[in-house]
Amino acid sequence: MAIYNGLDAAHEHLMDVAKATILAAGKAPTLTHRFELMTEIVTDEDMDPIIDVLTTLGENSAFQRHDAVALQSLRDQGKLPPVVLFGADLMKPALWDCGACGFKTCGEYLKFIKENKGVGVGCYGPSCVWQSIDFGTVCDYACACTARHHVESRIMFSIGACAMMLGHLEGATWVLGLPIGPLGQNLWFSREAWKDALTFEQRMMTQVAGGPTNQMAFSGGGNPILKTKQRWWEDPTYMKVEQDETFVEAEANGLAKAYEKIMKYAGVLDDDE
Repeated sequence: MAIYNGLDAAHEHLMDVAKATILAAGKAPTLTHRFELMTEIVTDEDMDPIIDVLTTLGENSAFQRHDAVALQSLRDQGKLPPVVLFGADLMKPALWDCGACGFKTCGEYLKFIKENKGVGVGCYGPSCVWQSIDFGTVCDYACACTARHHVESRIMFSIGACAMMLGHLEGATWVLGLPIGPLGQNLWFSREAWKDALTFEQRMMTQVAGGPTNQMAFSGGGNPILKTKQRWWEDPTYMKVEQDETFVEAEANGLAKAYEKIMKYAGVLDDDE
């Protein structure tokens, strides 16, 4: 017989739940019956490169900064949960000649992607519509599994994109990350770490800029007001569309810095280069 620290035991159990999500994902019904799932579980110090690259990208991206801050805080507290990576090659067509991708036949689509495979914001494309639907279903089943275990989770594009760029799940064109835990309530939606890393004004403006239509007054007049304060109609703040060359330059420099780190982790560059 023994006495266990309940919180420590619960944290250890998260790995079992992570394994269960993979079983659930493999059980998910698919439309194409050609879907090939790729998956890994990343833990502890193996998350460091992902957090490092995500932090660098977060210097010019609010949602990536939010995710990086949350992961850093959990790591500092010794509560970093296991992260399940789900990926797939979504460029493989269903071979139905359905035309949903914009090409009349899968043959035309395959001919195009052979010479035009491209990288977007954290994923490769173009993608087969039906494979993409299957991927979403697979990830939904994984998330539902964590809910049935009463475990915190949130499927995250940012973690998956950084993991893919760092070489995880080779051959995948799209990767999503699913943190399994930590112990708590709505931790991935109401993040305590933000209070220390961001001021109230920064958090507020991030929400406004990240979803302006959610904060917008009637826009029919052609000069919409954003509700940036309680009495928003007094001294109103208007939304303006313009080019931002300073941000474009900062974003380009940030991406270059992130790719430099990725190449160093891959051993392509030395640390002193």
